[in-house]
Amino acid sequence: MNRKTYFLTIINNYIKKIKGNKKVNTIIQSLYNKYGYGYTDINDAQLLMDLQNYNMLQDDPYLATGQSGYFHEQIMSNGLGSFKLNSQDIEDAKYISNCFGKVTMYSENNIQVTYTTLLGTTEFNYGTQTFPAGIFEDVFQCSPIHEFPIQPIVGESEQDFYLRLLEHQIDSSEEFNTINKQEVVNRGKRLIHNFCAHKNKIYLIKISNLQDIKASFGDIEGLRDGTASFEESQQKIQELPSFSQLLSSFNISSDMIYNDPNMQSEFGIALYGLIPYEKIQFIEVERKYEMMQRRAIELGYSIGDVMPLNLDSEITTSIKR
Repeated sequence: MNRKTYFLTIINNYIKKIKGNKKVNTIIQSLYNKYGYGYTDINDAQLLMDLQNYNMLQDDPYLATGQSGYFHEQIMSNGLGSFKLNSQDIEDAKYISNCFGKVTMYSENNIQVTYTTLLGTTEFNYGTQTFPAGIFEDVFQCSPIHEFPIQPIVGESEQDFYLRLLEHQIDSSEEFNTINKQEVVNRGKRLIHNFCAHKNKIYLIKISNLQDIKASFGDIEGLRDGTASFEESQQKIQELPSFSQLLSSFNISSDMIYNDPNMQSEFGIALYGLIPYEKIQFIEVERKYEMMQRRAIELGYSIGDVMPLNLDSEITTSIKR
């Protein structure tokens, strides 16, 4: 890299950082910071009520989507809808899964889709997760509902815990060939670092910025599960209404969105296409692991204690209400 390119890179990164800092929604962030999430039922209910009231009072309400901090740089550079795992992480994930006797598939159809809801428990749930489901279940060999086969230790870093978890799964598996252990551990360390290094986010998009984008309530068959070919997927998307047409067809206006069942979390709103980063704001949130560590200290456990078995389910219940 020559001197000119070097300094241009530094300047561009600095400009991106400034832009990114301005994209924090300070009002919603302050509400989250005031109450936290996963503290108590009362705190959670008050936070969600205040968020809903704030959103309802906006002339231009927000939709939201919770994402791992892993994707933040991609989202701030390219927008929502096109981010994906990098090639090294895919290679590492496939290698580790294969060593456990599993074949892990990652879709390459590059369908631009963002799953959103109104501000509420669904997006906080997604915002607390460290790994995409496929990485967690296939690479770390855990359950689809993210139950831990071993308990974290109070004061243990998230990266240390997941590395210990991976080694536990290696030692417990009858399928695993121990000759591959060091390579799997090295690849696992890299994956764990990449997914645990950054704060998770909930991204916010004003409804006015979505009027022309293709949209649906819930999933379109064949798109999310990858069973439709790329050509079939594109055809299905082209046949969808725009977001404004979708709302109009259900007679939904912005002042009544929280009262309409189609806008609630069990449906969700799928948005097809790229949402430019200029139209996105965000807040930072705790991950589930951070919640567990905080809760353990609050309950009187000391550094080095093994967390009780019910603490994981207690947090999970809280964030999935």
